[in-house]
Amino acid sequence: MFSLLYVDDEPDLLSLGKLFLERGGDFHVTTAMSAHEGLEKLATGSFDAVISDYQMPVMDGIALLKEVRIVHGAIPFILFTGKGREEVVIEAINNGVDFYLQKGGAPKAQFAELRHKILVALERRRALDALRDSEQRLADIINFLPDATFAINTDGVVIAWNKAFEIMSGIPAASIIGKGNYEYAFAFYPERRPILIDLIRAPEETIRELGYNITQREGDVLIVETGSPQPLGKTGYFLGKASLLYDKNGRIAGAIESVRDITEQKHADQMIRESESKYRELVENANTIILKVDTSGRITFFNEFAQRFFGYGPDEILGKPITGTIFPLTGSDSDRDLHHMMEEIVSHPEDYTHNENENITKPGERVWIQWLNKPIYDEEGRYTGLLCIGTDITKRKRAEDELRKENEKNRTLMDHASDAIFIVDAGTGMLADANKKAQALVKRPLAELVTLNHLALYPKEFHDACGIAFQQIILEGAGLQHLVVIDREGRQIPVLASAALIDLGGRQFVMEILHDISEIQMAQDALRLANRKLNLLAEITRHDIRNKLTVMGGYLDMVKDRPAEPDYSMYMKKLESIVGNISQNIEFTRLYQNLGVAAPDWQNVHDVFFHACARIDIRKICVQSDTGALVIFADPLLERAFHNLVENVVQHGGNVTTIRISARESGVTAIIVIEDDGIGIPSSDKGKIFSKGYGKNTGLGLFLVQEILSITGITIQETGEYQKGARFEISVPPGAYRFPRKTKTDRCHILMHGPDYVRIQDD
Repeated sequence: MFSLLYVDDEPDLLSLGKLFLERGGDFHVTTAMSAHEGLEKLATGSFDAVISDYQMPVMDGIALLKEVRIVHGAIPFILFTGKGREEVVIEAINNGVDFYLQKGGAPKAQFAELRHKILVALERRRALDALRDSEQRLADIINFLPDATFAINTDGVVIAWNKAFEIMSGIPAASIIGKGNYEYAFAFYPERRPILIDLIRAPEETIRELGYNITQREGDVLIVETGSPQPLGKTGYFLGKASLLYDKNGRIAGAIESVRDITEQKHADQMIRESESKYRELVENANTIILKVDTSGRITFFNEFAQRFFGYGPDEILGKPITGTIFPLTGSDSDRDLHHMMEEIVSHPEDYTHNENENITKPGERVWIQWLNKPIYDEEGRYTGLLCIGTDITKRKRAEDELRKENEKNRTLMDHASDAIFIVDAGTGMLADANKKAQALVKRPLAELVTLNHLALYPKEFHDACGIAFQQIILEGAGLQHLVVIDREGRQIPVLASAALIDLGGRQFVMEILHDISEIQMAQDALRLANRKLNLLAEITRHDIRNKLTVMGGYLDMVKDRPAEPDYSMYMKKLESIVGNISQNIEFTRLYQNLGVAAPDWQNVHDVFFHACARIDIRKICVQSDTGALVIFADPLLERAFHNLVENVVQHGGNVTTIRISARESGVTAIIVIEDDGIGIPSSDKGKIFSKGYGKNTGLGLFLVQEILSITGITIQETGEYQKGARFEISVPPGAYRFPRKTKTDRCHILMHGPDYVRIQDD
């Protein structure tokens, strides 16, 4: 028996569909009245297929299909709906629907067709899964092999091409599998021709004529070496092994070939022979400092360039400790510092380590050297000392000193700039300077920034693009683009970056000026969300009114037949109720039409809340405020949201004497609490009060509150205790609030309504 999930917002249709589908005994049907309920049941249960309506509140059938494909993969999904528009069908197909079945006609025939489509979809999915599993097992085995491997059938068509072969040849498996006529030869040669896999049973003469040196041949296994193939256009040496494949009946089913790149192995032998003779000549005549020290820090090798540079002859330097000769004595800790540096180098045996330090020549001149260091080991793997290669960077260091002096002159101007300014070395990409605004933007001090490459300012996924843009600025002299920087806490900040190539101290640098556009982007995002909400509301409202008009038409037809009492009165009351509902929907669109019209802005919570209270007759209710100087980024209709909340308290709170608004920080969010001492809200209603149409009057007040706040990502929930008062918690996300500490505005305000006065009291 197959388990089906049937999602539709029409309970009668769900019941009817469940009855028809379960009659044959093939299916067990679980129903859900919304897409969200369906997703919850999919998360907790096991189903073989999903049937869904298209038009449903909050999340329609297409949105459900997308979510199911993301979370639950290829489970069969059938869209069973009354919507027959071409664009809906196309969108459903594009998102992977298995069948699209339109409602209408005789129920028995309709559900019989649905049952047939379900069975076809299930059988198709089962067959595809079995085939996919078999193919995946074969592909996994081939891909697991470390050598580049491929296989062909008896027609010469490629049936397998593993990851290692993709890397070696540069040809993706998807573009070669299924092709024949020696297509695979292009992995090595510029033409179609037989290669090793085609020569397993060929005469040895033919094999050699085609450029292969046979190293082993036994039965249907052929092993050769060749230097002629050129994967990715690179000449090298390769070891190839090919063998025939047989089916279960012993008939030849194809062939398989593995290729191993042995270029490095071949070259290694040659390099070893050549390196010993060239090494000493290269080292002695190199225009760079090369020296060796033993484990105690004594110099055991000092090339001619090092002798000329530091002014020491071989007899003066060999066997002497590096400290006190080229490494200056700076106190009793000098030897300890040297040994600590040597231990750090040895801790990375496979890597070259870099360091820069000040050294001294025999005449006493101070010079800066950039060292490249690597541990040396003997044939038995014992550590014997260090190889150190040095480059004179004295001129660069002096230029950097001049740059720092030049920067000090411009420091005041930079630090008073309203935008973040970074200075980057055009040659190395290292950060050389940053103003206070820049340090605040990324939350890193200058001492840390100057140790970083400029790419560290950006998320990793932007590094390639930023590197290309940086080089373009160096070539063209200037540039402008939108970027995203990342601060120490991982927060991504959108910026508008303008850059220019500048000369400081005779060296080229790039000055990057970053303008924070977070608030602009937040406003744009909020406006886009508001437009989406308006479009959604318009569609929902049209849908609701259209449904009400359909029902109204039905009752009018009944009234035309002059029914007897009490039916006539009942029909008229129904019509009056429907007209009232339509009127409420139209009135709500008037309130909703201003949502998102103006861009969100920073607003003082205390001021906006009290302006809202001043527009309501709250009689003898005391209104208290303890929000300090909190400002939040919200839609201009924030005052309307507060107005609706307070009005809800006045109308439904019972004997309310006090309304209080307060605020606090909780982690990275701000929490605004609006509470009263009235009757509160029953637990059973807490999850419904923000739904459209729920409530004693229009059912739209709290729904509008939620919609206004959500424009800038603010959420609201009711957390009060029934019989002790309502308590609304408003959560403001990071970046959408500012909460100054210890300011003059940190006070409690009380708004008291008497017969003819309003007074604000400060604590």
